[in-house]
Amino acid sequence: MKKTRKRSNLREMAEEIDVFDEMLSTLVDLLETKGVMTRKEFEDLLRAKIEKISEFKSYRDVQRGEL
Repeated sequence: MKKTRKRSNLREMAEEIDVFDEMLSTLVDLLETKGVMTRKEFEDLLRAKIEKISEFKSYRDVQRGEL
């Protein structure tokens, strides 16, 4: 019973991620259509932000003393 619930939760999270992925793709398409920015510009900006965020320790690492 516990495994079934865990699989159900994982399936729900996967479905939510799929929805967010579709929403983000639609937004990028709209920005590109309007001439605001290209997909490559968006991906470059996103990559830079992710790299910047990854430099910081997570709250959980700090709590565990992994400085």
